[in-house]
Amino acid sequence: MKGLDIVSDFSKLQLLSNKYAFQILKELQKIPLSGVQLAEKLGMKTPRVIYYLKKLEKSGFIRQIAHKPVRGNREKFYCAVAQNFLLSAGLDEMDESENRINTSLNNSYIEYFLKRDLDLDLNEFARVILTDYLAIQPEERVVISFEEQNISIYLKIVAHLRRIGAHYRTLVSDPVLAREMLFDLPEKEVEIFYKGIAESVDWADAWINLKRSAILDTEGVSKKRLDFVTGIRRLAMIGINEKPDMRAIIISIPSFEERFHTDPDALEKLTMFWKAASVSVNEFSIARDLAERIRKFATFNIHTGQDNVLHVSVDREKFFIDAGPLSSSKINNVFCIPSGEITFVPYPSELSGSIYMDCCELDNAEAKGIHLQVENGIVTDCRIESDDKRLEEYFRTSDRQEKTISQVGFGLNPAARSVSYIPKLGTKVLGSFHLTFGDNRAIGGDITGYTTWDIITKKPKVTCNNEIILNNGTFYI
Repeated sequence: MKGLDIVSDFSKLQLLSNKYAFQILKELQKIPLSGVQLAEKLGMKTPRVIYYLKKLEKSGFIRQIAHKPVRGNREKFYCAVAQNFLLSAGLDEMDESENRINTSLNNSYIEYFLKRDLDLDLNEFARVILTDYLAIQPEERVVISFEEQNISIYLKIVAHLRRIGAHYRTLVSDPVLAREMLFDLPEKEVEIFYKGIAESVDWADAWINLKRSAILDTEGVSKKRLDFVTGIRRLAMIGINEKPDMRAIIISIPSFEERFHTDPDALEKLTMFWKAASVSVNEFSIARDLAERIRKFATFNIHTGQDNVLHVSVDREKFFIDAGPLSSSKINNVFCIPSGEITFVPYPSELSGSIYMDCCELDNAEAKGIHLQVENGIVTDCRIESDDKRLEEYFRTSDRQEKTISQVGFGLNPAARSVSYIPKLGTKVLGSFHLTFGDNRAIGGDITGYTTWDIITKKPKVTCNNEIILNNGTFYI
């Protein structure tokens, strides 16, 4: 099975706009199945399944790979020809009938995927992100990569691109492929896949990659394998950014637990997330300027309570200013939304002290009131005030590298307000400070943990050479 296949024939798109054909294709992207097996799995009548199998095979989406005799007949087995399909859909190439087909295709996506009950104005979100923040202009060329979890956002962004007359392609990304890459695909095939993605956007001015906060489920994956796959993906993103007049942008859309949808403040928190994701270019220009000033300091004293100080020394040559399209870094120039922080690789041997932190972002843990003792960059003791004690257990059982502080950072996003329930937004809160554990290779470190997670304090006091640079959420530099 190929990693990527390009589709530009609208008769093929018309076939995928049928929900039955689309469901069958998605199943065959996972494992090979026969018509009988598909009918049982999808709750469809076998003749209907056979009808769409023939159409999908004729259109080149699937192929027959085996057959076996069953009661005088041949039972055929099929698989998809690719895990991802690049759908070419430039607006100037579509007539009215093709527009109807594309709308039908979008509608089938909506019908196939589960909808969320939260009442968000996604149209306005798409407009703000694309027009005000990313400044996508009419006639620009854009490639969008998305995952199934973000289908509603994807559709609104595509609709807005169509409204302003931009040219776009959509890269349909599948978590099943991500798992295959991590476990099964030979390294050469992974390299070919990402090389194909980078080459497919040669004509684009921007590549917008919609993803969940947790990019991949890495449980059971060796560190060497994870290092290879994430490294190849990062090189593809950087390669796109280095091309003249091109941008590669990640819109990080969180995936929430079911309990979040019963939270009475869920709408308010999500609205804050979208606002934080669409802060104006001018505000992020200020954030970048502030980050550049912070980078001039090599040492910090972080105070979060009486007799509670963490002494931090950082490598100013290994840093990441995450402030939107205007970000700059010697290590990584891939831009993320929501943005707004500066992160450093600390010198572990010069990072010692005790520190109080407000909360953590780790597997939806609800640990609050976190007391840490740090010696030479390693957490030697952890005490939690709240009932959730999982963080204490984590530090008791983790290996030395997983207990090592891999990044230290300051939040710079003026629109971010909450440090709870919003994955990867707490570290952006203006005036906050966070410690990160896990993988830090993206900013030049050598920690190769299975994940990256943060402990956050909201309004610390930070001094450098006895000079206050941050106090109660306000910078003085």
